[in-house]
Amino acid sequence: MSELSLEQLIKLELPNYKEHKFRISRHVMSGRGWEGFDELIRFDDELLTVFAGNMNTDRYKDADIVLTCVALPKSKALFRSAFINHGRLPTKEAPKYYPGYKKYDDYLKNGNIKTYFNEHVIAPPDLQKQYFYRFEQSPLLESFRNRLVIDWGKSQTYIQKKLDKPVAEIYPKGFVSIFPGWDKVHISYRELCEIINNPDGNKDWYEYLTRHSGVYVIFDSSTGMQYVGSAYGSGGIWNRWEGYARTGHNGNKSFKELKKSNEFFASNFTFSLHHIFPKTVSKNDVISYESLLKNKLGSRAFGLNEN
Repeated sequence: MSELSLEQLIKLELPNYKEHKFRISRHVMSGRGWEGFDELIRFDDELLTVFAGNMNTDRYKDADIVLTCVALPKSKALFRSAFINHGRLPTKEAPKYYPGYKKYDDYLKNGNIKTYFNEHVIAPPDLQKQYFYRFEQSPLLESFRNRLVIDWGKSQTYIQKKLDKPVAEIYPKGFVSIFPGWDKVHISYRELCEIINNPDGNKDWYEYLTRHSGVYVIFDSSTGMQYVGSAYGSGGIWNRWEGYARTGHNGNKSFKELKKSNEFFASNFTFSLHHIFPKTVSKNDVISYESLLKNKLGSRAFGLNEN
């Protein structure tokens, strides 16, 4: 039995696919200031589109469909989206054409990234020439976005024509990420909401967080302040974090105050686990550690904790 390939999936949705000229890209999102950027394009199609449509060489000049992926370990690639290429776009027209251009430009500026076009950064001469394309998101493989993992193969050329790439895995619907281990948990509020709203697609998150009590830290990027909280009892950490996903404030007085001035205040939050306990550990022990961490971080005097 032959293995399923990317080409076969495309053929099912686009029988005349051979009449099109494809390019498939595998963007490496680690190093050079790009850490965390993939989390943004995972939930922001405007930002994803301008990122995918920007090159420092004319690599898409003869392509009418571009498949954009991001790199995973061991030469794997995760499919993000397909785009219809309507041709070259003069660089000066990019800010008007792309709704997400300003967000993209701001990210480059704040990260001092010189690999791509950025009017705020003086790039080396060989990087100053930039190409933008009139990209439009395509419905091709729409149901596989953020779910389809392909084997890129031995060649590390990050833009290719080959479509006969084996399908390595298809994540379940609603999948966000593989649980990284409690000490590596550091997720945005948007990621948290997606995980909580799709427990079947994120079973490893659900199983771990429901089985453990713990002490966590919420960081507000808009103020630099931190909040230390704890979770115990039935449902463990999952139950407590579910409250934040549903309301943003989870009944917390400080967070409710933030909501008065910014309805979308929780979008500035990131969630981390600082310590975990088996659910056999007493409530008092968990609260005692929570209090210790508040003292260590000064989150009562200089953060969002009020007690």
